[in-house]
Amino acid sequence: MWVKKLVKIYIISGPAGVGKSTTAKKLAEQFDHSAYIEGDLINHMVIGGYLPPWESEELQSLVWQNIADLSTNFIQANKNVIIDYVAFPEEAEKFSQKIYSEGKNIEIRYVVLWVKSDELLRRDALRIKEHQMGARSIELIKEFESKEIENRFFYNTTNIPQSDLDNIIQNIRTNPKFKY
Repeated sequence: MWVKKLVKIYIISGPAGVGKSTTAKKLAEQFDHSAYIEGDLINHMVIGGYLPPWESEELQSLVWQNIADLSTNFIQANKNVIIDYVAFPEEAEKFSQKIYSEGKNIEIRYVVLWVKSDELLRRDALRIKEHQMGARSIELIKEFESKEIENRFFYNTTNIPQSDLDNIIQNIRTNPKFKY
């Protein structure tokens, strides 16, 4: 693969309802050349034999393989890539190894958006009914807490109003602590 300029990949992770999609879409809009990959859409491409990602390691692995392949295609076209999906450290690590083996002019940033449980439930309740995750959001908080994630990757937005999204995005783009 030949990449002309530094291409950045942002993995925007966190529990359901934390603001991944809102943040990732707005981040993608900040670049002249970017691609937005919504992991849930990749996951829902499987129809026959579908299981939720937390119930099938095999399907979860397939989703990440497809995200990596799409990312590679976008990188080859010199597009910055913004990934919106629940990504635990082991998935981010495998993804990063595959991507970094493709070329040298790539930078990956991993961000775990975070809020306190009560704020997460409040935000989840604001989503349209079919997208609300309820108890699953709290399960994801516990799952993230059980993983050995370096503290530097967490971005706590509990006390940051949604109107300050531009500053959140600027911090994601510029703060070196998110480099993977």
